[in-house]
Amino acid sequence: MAADPSERLLEAIDALEDLARSSTPAQATDDLDPMVLQTFWREWPHASVWAGTLWRLLNQDLDEPARERSDPELDEVGGTG
Repeated sequence: MAADPSERLLEAIDALEDLARSSTPAQATDDLDPMVLQTFWREWPHASVWAGTLWRLLNQDLDEPARERSDPELDEVGGTG
């Protein structure tokens, strides 16, 4: 398992997307091991709240309009000459 949290999240998203593309939720209830389904039922609320909170934080950040930079060194127009 990857140690980097970014890599771990990407791997988890990829795996869930692959599963979602390969079967419907109805098929998954028939095809997945009952213990796996029980674990999903037990653990998903926490994971869902965490992911939803992360999504909302990112959405809030993207919702704010971009601000103009106010760095005098970046605002220099030209040299003397």
